Amino acid sequence: MAKKVIVVRIGTNEVQIVHMEYTANYPTVYGCVRFPTPENAVKDGMIIEVTELATCIRKACADKGIRTKDVIFTVASGKIASRETSVPIAKKKMKIQPLVMAKVSDLFPIDVEKYIFSYVEQGEPKKTEEGGLIQDVMVFAAPSDLIDSYYTLANAAGLHIESIDADGNAVFQVMRRQVKSKEGVTMSIQINQSATLVNIISDNKLLLQRVVPYGINVFTEVLLQEPVFQVQTEEEAYTLLKRNRVILHNLNSENPENNPSLDKRIEVTDNASYLIGNIGRVIEYYNSKYKDRPIQEIICMGKGCAVAGIHELLSNELGIQTHTPEELAGVRFNRKVNINAYILQYINCFGAVFDSVHFVSNAVRQKEEKKGSMTGAVLIFAGCLLISILVGGFSVMRLLQEKETNRMWTNRVQAMEPVESEFATLLEEVVNRKMLDVFDLYCDNKNNHFHALLKSMEAQCPKSFKIQSITSDEEKVTINAISTDKLLSLSALQIQLEKIDGISSVKIDSITETNEALTKKKQYSYTITFAYNKVVDANKKASEIEGSQTE
Repeated sequence: MAKKVIVVRIGTNEVQIVHMEYTANYPTVYGCVRFPTPENAVKDGMIIEVTELATCIRKACADKGIRTKDVIFTVASGKIASRETSVPIAKKKMKIQPLVMAKVSDLFPIDVEKYIFSYVEQGEPKKTEEGGLIQDVMVFAAPSDLIDSYYTLANAAGLHIESIDADGNAVFQVMRRQVKSKEGVTMSIQINQSATLVNIISDNKLLLQRVVPYGINVFTEVLLQEPVFQVQTEEEAYTLLKRNRVILHNLNSENPENNPSLDKRIEVTDNASYLIGNIGRVIEYYNSKYKDRPIQEIICMGKGCAVAGIHELLSNELGIQTHTPEELAGVRFNRKVNINAYILQYINCFGAVFDSVHFVSNAVRQKEEKKGSMTGAVLIFAGCLLISILVGGFSVMRLLQEKETNRMWTNRVQAMEPVESEFATLLEEVVNRKMLDVFDLYCDNKNNHFHALLKSMEAQCPKSFKIQSITSDEEKVTINAISTDKLLSLSALQIQLEKIDGISSVKIDSITETNEALTKKKQYSYTITFAYNKVVDANKKASEIEGSQTE
């Protein structure tokens, strides 16, 4: 079963209270009650006389047998402003409050610090030409002190605020449920005591909303001024308008027979020109903005819909068929509720349970945020405590594991002690061998291998090759030799010498030709030079050996 609330609307002349379910799905109305607003208790929606008004609300609820303490206030005030805008969204059902709040300074040229902002989504998200999504929203701005006055009233009356709605939004939420065609355009006019709220609706979207500063007071004021009608109060004048057809079907009607009674009725009817003229200007403005979407019907609601002849007058003067629904769509009534035209006076209250604006006092919001931060702090502390316990548990387990590992390695070290001395002896022998290698490297030079080099040359040189002298150092070797072979054999000799390992840059020059003294054969004297190839630097090799020894 849905939660029950009381919805309270405090008007300038009348306070309305509705006891109903707090749900957007066909809420049930259990009862309605109204009483005159105490004098000077409210000014343009602002609660002035808190104590007196709180007493009246408690008494009205007690007399009606209403025990519910949860309340929704519907605020009727000209200080509440609204603007329509669109915000880009990434997906449906995403939170758009930060996006809306970022635009309020552009939508409302006011001091944002002194106002409370909220919004209501309008219709479904629409696709843009670029393939993205945008959501239409109606943004509302209310003075902070206006909203705070209702929190003060709730505290004085012993009530808990569930929500605070704007009067215009509450009416729109009800009226959009009365529109049967999603494609057509419907105008709803709620005629109250001293003002009329005009909504133009299509496809669950509010296209235009205006407040006309005239209501049924355009009729009652004339009735009160004319003694012939014999009424003393606005309530008596309103009752007369409901029970008798005082107003005519047209403005500026003629009275060819100079009937005094008809003349008074014409006077009452013509005074409605202020009301009808302002509604007509709203229609003209709408038509200029939406030329291809004409208004197809007018739904008349509020106190004014019970005035006899009002529908015919509006239909004839505005040129659009005007009617009042026989049943109120979207709302159910308990069998104890007497359903008649008068029940439509409470539609501002009925609509507050559907999709409220939800104005929240800055003080309450800050308190909730602080409470949320405290809750977050408690959760963080609890989380940290849990993490500490877990970390402590893991630390204990790790300590036990490390102790077991230490015990295992201690046992292994004790088991290796008998072979430690033998290992030290072997290591010393390895070091000595490496030191011998180092000494050999430091003592070695290139000439130490010269005899081996001569043997290699002997295998490559011709048989007549004889060495006359040899000069050698660490870099190169010079050999003076003679041979009786042909001169061409010297080129072959140079090529063969290049193949010997350990030498390079072989040259044969200083060639001279002579004849032997005995045989008279030609012999050639020449000089062979070559360089030793570079070998591994002894210092570098010794460093490598010493480094490996250290390891």
